[in-house]
Amino acid sequence: MKNFYIIILLSLFQFTNAQTNDYSSRMQQVFGNIDQAKVTSGFLKDYGLRFADIEKSDGILTTLNYVNESEWQASYNSLYSMRVGNNSGTMDSPATVTSNLKSTQENSNEVLIAVQHYNYQQYKSNAYTNGDVTITNERIYDVTGCNHYNIAFAKANYLHKS
Repeated sequence: MKNFYIIILLSLFQFTNAQTNDYSSRMQQVFGNIDQAKVTSGFLKDYGLRFADIEKSDGILTTLNYVNESEWQASYNSLYSMRVGNNSGTMDSPATVTSNLKSTQENSNEVLIAVQHYNYQQYKSNAYTNGDVTITNERIYDVTGCNHYNIAFAKANYLHKS
């Protein structure tokens, strides 16, 4: 698993020194050999960038689920970057969502409540050491018959804007 995290860290380092397209290309290279159909939620935490603490919410409504506008957008951006395969459905770009939220609020006297509720998956912390995945030439490969993802988590973030 140590090698797995090194690959991720190297990829993140490269991102800080390159454009988003370079990061996306690198992630395609690292994760290009996984069976994307096994990412049933369509979102793989290890694939994307976390601009926000996506683990903050556990799907149960509490005061911790309420976020300000920038936190909500950071959470959406994180989820958008975690899209893998065809199971994530269609998502509007972060710029489109921001524009739509702003336009909706400006053109209404109503209170805007934006909600994100999603499932995502992540590699088990012991996926590499258990032999559930292999890493060759900085590429991750599934091992047939192994379940190497944690169960998807339900999350929710609420933005209240008056």
